[in-house]
Amino acid sequence: MTSAEHDRSAPRPVDVVELAGVHKSFGDVLVLDDIDFRVAQGEVVLLLGPSGSGKSTLLRTINCLERVDRGTVRVAGELIGFSEGARRKHLKEAAVARQRRRTGMVFQSFNLFPTMTALENVASGPRHVLGAAKETAHSEARRLLELVGLGDKCHNYPTQLSGGQQQRVAIARALAMKPSVMLFDEPTSALDPEMVREVLDVMVALRAEGITMIVVSHEMGFARAAADRVVFMSDGKIIADQSPEAFFDDPDNPRIRQFLSKIL
Repeated sequence: MTSAEHDRSAPRPVDVVELAGVHKSFGDVLVLDDIDFRVAQGEVVLLLGPSGSGKSTLLRTINCLERVDRGTVRVAGELIGFSEGARRKHLKEAAVARQRRRTGMVFQSFNLFPTMTALENVASGPRHVLGAAKETAHSEARRLLELVGLGDKCHNYPTQLSGGQQQRVAIARALAMKPSVMLFDEPTSALDPEMVREVLDVMVALRAEGITMIVVSHEMGFARAAADRVVFMSDGKIIADQSPEAFFDDPDNPRIRQFLSKIL
């Protein structure tokens, strides 16, 4: 059997994220228009598109910061934001908060607790949400800070860290909750250019760890180095879902060519 035949016969990894027929509007503005989208275990997917195309809203529906108007969102097989059944109902906030533990969200801003050290920021969720013992939470927090290259900054407060270091603490804090998928919404956009690389290097390292990631970013270097797929959105629709090589080197859609001409 050739390697190509082997690849075709290999089972597809389990889908960690699955959106089916998702619609979302803000008032009269349709932001997500019949979105079907899947991400398998261990995949890294880059979401690209112009401002207002729906990328960030798509991310926010995955962890129920926005509830969909129609369609379904599942994470690790669980319906997000609604009860199962033909007459689904909105889940109460406590149930939604429990579901959000399946997703680690990293925003543009770092949102660290200013009165806590890096170690305490990372250990806070496991201790106070998951009920982990202090020693266990701190041990795991040290491991994660080592993973993001900040093992020597455990006892530093956010004001003692650069922007890039703070974002790496935020990534470690999200990982500490052991999410099924990591969601990144423009994680480097608030950073000075020289700090961008250190955050992207951490994200590339997470790929090597097998972490499932969905990333909204215009960092083309990361796309080529770490993404398995590039999903391009425009006007609330997915209009391309391709390998980075096909997307960047041989775009067959004029809207994509126009977009790339402005950012490359």
